[in-house]
Amino acid sequence: MSSGAESGAPRDWSALMANRCDPDSEPSTRTPDPSAVTVAQTVLGLRSQDLATYDAVSSQPGASTKELAAELDRDRSNVNRSLTRLDEAGLVCRQRRLLESGGYFYAYFAEPSETVTNRLREALDRWTEAAASTIDTTQWNERIASDV
Repeated sequence: MSSGAESGAPRDWSALMANRCDPDSEPSTRTPDPSAVTVAQTVLGLRSQDLATYDAVSSQPGASTKELAAELDRDRSNVNRSLTRLDEAGLVCRQRRLLESGGYFYAYFAEPSETVTNRLREALDRWTEAAASTIDTTQWNERIASDV
C-alpha cells in the first residue's frame, strides 16, 4: 500500500503552513433556498410549535385557546405561549368575545397573507441589518464557536 511519501524524503510543509488558504480562490456561490418555515423561524424567532399553531389558527378562524389546544393535542398554556409569540410577531390577532353565561374568551385570527408577507419582509430587513453588523464586528480569526 502506498502512503504517498515513497521517496522517503521529508515533506516541506512550510509553504503550506505559511498560507493555508489561497486568497484568490473563489467561494462557492451555491446558496440553498430557504423554506418558508426556515425564514419565519430565523427572522421572527418562531419555533416549530408556533408555526403549527399558526396553521391551526389559519384553518380555524375565531378559535379559542381551548379549541386550538384540542386540535393540536397540546396543553393550553403551551398553545397560549405560541399565540403570544405569533401575536407579538404580528401574524395573528385576537378579539375578545363575550360569553352568554358571563365572562369572555379570546378568539384568534390569522392576519391576511399580504400582512404576513409585509411583516416577514420587515423582519427580514431588520435581521439582515443585524446579521451584517455581526459580520462586520466579528473577529473571524478568533474562536467564534464560543458564541453558540
